[in-house]
Amino acid sequence: MIEVFIDELDLGVLGFTRFKPAATGRPAYDPATLLKLYLYGYLNRVPSSRRLEREAQRNIEVMWLTGRLAPDHKTIANFRRDNGPAIQAACRQFVVLCRDLQLFAGATVALDGSKFKAVNNRDRNYTVA
Repeated sequence: MIEVFIDELDLGVLGFTRFKPAATGRPAYDPATLLKLYLYGYLNRVPSSRRLEREAQRNIEVMWLTGRLAPDHKTIANFRRDNGPAIQAACRQFVVLCRDLQLFAGATVALDGSKFKAVNNRDRNYTVA
């Protein structure tokens, strides 16, 4: 699902940039590949760039998703730092797609902002009254 979704996105419109290396340097990673790796980590609760680096080297599913590319942790971290608004735009597009496909239920969610002290010793919670 990740590959099909990202392949259908127009990454240039969303704000992703392909970094151009010097004439003697190696070509940069495709932003689509790094976005696939990032979204895989987000969906599978792998938030760390170092853990994503390890997953790209050992997990067959990630190897298939990235085409056997294994970017290092610094490359993944720089991608996140440099493309923050573009990543948010891609996630917005994913939410729009899910709404169009009616994958969200009509459930209501309520959030409570109450705060309580975590200390519960006898001197603080007991009163004579």
